[in-house]
Amino acid sequence: MHKYEALVLKALKQSGELSFDGLMEKTGLGRSELLWALENLKQNGSVELESSEKATAKIGDEGKAYSTSGLPEEKLLEKLEKGAVRVSALKSGEEQIGIQWLKKKGLADIKNGMLSLTASGINALGKGIEESGLLRKLAGNPDSYATLYKEHADALRNLMSRKLITVENRRSIERIRITKKGLASAPSVKEASLIDAIDRSIIMGRRWPGKEFKQYNVNVAVESANAARRHPLRRLVGEIKDAYLSMGFQEIHGPAVESAFWVFDSLFMPQDHPARDAQDTFYISNPSTLKLDDAEYVRSMKRAHEAGWHEQWDIDAARQTVLRTHMTSVSARYVRNVIKRMLLKEQLFDMPVKLFSVGRTFRNENVDYKHLADFYQMDGVIIGKELTLSHLFDTLTKIYKRLGVEIRFKPSYFPFVEPGVEYLAYHKASNSWVEMGGAGLIRNEITGIRKKSIQVLAWGAGVERLMLMRDSSIGSIAELYGNSIGWLRKRRMM
Repeated sequence: MHKYEALVLKALKQSGELSFDGLMEKTGLGRSELLWALENLKQNGSVELESSEKATAKIGDEGKAYSTSGLPEEKLLEKLEKGAVRVSALKSGEEQIGIQWLKKKGLADIKNGMLSLTASGINALGKGIEESGLLRKLAGNPDSYATLYKEHADALRNLMSRKLITVENRRSIERIRITKKGLASAPSVKEASLIDAIDRSIIMGRRWPGKEFKQYNVNVAVESANAARRHPLRRLVGEIKDAYLSMGFQEIHGPAVESAFWVFDSLFMPQDHPARDAQDTFYISNPSTLKLDDAEYVRSMKRAHEAGWHEQWDIDAARQTVLRTHMTSVSARYVRNVIKRMLLKEQLFDMPVKLFSVGRTFRNENVDYKHLADFYQMDGVIIGKELTLSHLFDTLTKIYKRLGVEIRFKPSYFPFVEPGVEYLAYHKASNSWVEMGGAGLIRNEITGIRKKSIQVLAWGAGVERLMLMRDSSIGSIAELYGNSIGWLRKRRMM
């Protein structure tokens, strides 16, 4: 038996019956401790509780403000005592509320743009508004609601409809009586000898011999402990990196704020392509342009664009500052660096060169269940000799198999690859194939490689969409960016 329960039984044995406040005074326990002890004693049949239910009013913040300053209609009523007021002069939100309620109560009317008191409004002068008086009384004594309701039911319902007050039914314990079982167990309680916690003083002072220890019920439900866990999206990013690294890829990084040259032009995307419109791309105003350092490569891309697309290439458009729309801009920088060294015959790496990146990208998209304006994308590149689409298919199939997703390929067109393919993933929930990303062999106009024996394979795909393929309980990728801790705690560990 806990010491709180012992104190309660000891007090009730002496008095037989006590009020809740009286029992608090006798035992010296606080409200929460006493309630806990009474609930336990009631469960084992040691005490009987006599309870009552009482309606009490809870005043909201707006109601509290009006309880001191008066309701809007009360203030406006006093203002109209001096005469009619032009409605157009009453512009504040509170005055507009006052007009609404004065008209609703029949205390004022509007004629020819003027607000004036009715006969009922004139009679109400000096008496005040009933609801204002009730708010003041409830602010001082919330428990007076039941008494006030007998005479002011309509006015109180009005306050509730305006959400100025809410009513709660509070159950309170009026009397506590000890039962025969409680009397039988009370004499055996040795409060002074009950130990419910072991601390240093008990051990060092050897105070436990001859004392009674509290018995613990190991079956009592306890508050659940929420283990720390990583966000599902962050876990997936980690899995993606592990999959690439396990296959000999090297992770690369690049800036999120980039020039249009590396995001679009270096990927052989024409300057009039729809993706370069402001409706699809986020442009940065400060700075609005960025410097292009690799003059030789810029000239080669100018020649490639004008020869391939038969239009004048504008370097100012290439200098525009944008938020990267894909991670391929990062790959483009690294591919250029590797090819440049290769052309200079620098032996700084072993073939094939395998690179990947995972990062945030930004597109001016309409948000739906599989599109976001800010999302993660993964990108991969392989530079090597005698590479074909078969190598690409094999690599991607192995990567996605490690990630637990089945994929397949179909021909498609992308400006920076030739031939190009689109790959799709199987979505179990809908029993359908969903587009994941694009892939192919990077065009020679981009790489600058004239040797047919050296190829560059490239691909890119969204990460959040991969999460949809893996977890059928996620209905929209927008769920991954919510702020619900409860949602995260309920996620299954993958």
